[in-house]
Amino acid sequence: LETPRIAFSAALFNDGYCGPFNTPTTLVFSNTFINLGNSYNPSTGIFTAFVKGTYYFSFTVFLNSNSKMFTSLMKNKDRVVSVWDNYSPDSNDSGSNTAIVQLEVGDNVYVKLYEERQIYDDGTGYTSFCGFLLFPS
Repeated sequence: LETPRIAFSAALFNDGYCGPFNTPTTLVFSNTFINLGNSYNPSTGIFTAFVKGTYYFSFTVFLNSNSKMFTSLMKNKDRVVSVWDNYSPDSNDSGSNTAIVQLEVGDNVYVKLYEERQIYDDGTGYTSFCGFLLFPS
């Protein structure tokens, strides 16, 4: 039995700041480098599992102001891992996090930017999101 080929990698490529918003917001990584299996939707920022299995996800966020940054990798409505940064004197901060999760068919994975928080990208791909199927179950 052949393993399904599911992998995606995308960057925010927003031209400037994203946020702050009044409510938590799903980040839309619209510049897709690869989207094997079409499980990632570049219009919504949401990965949907079409195959039950164990998946790897990673995301990186960047902020170049004295604002606050707080993002989380979400599985459905549950926070998996997060990246946080508060005011700092250097004003250039980047953070990454990674998780391996078990997904059922129909589960959604996405990156959430929390209310009153901000991130940045200028077309260089500072802020990105990727994932792939390790093995089906």
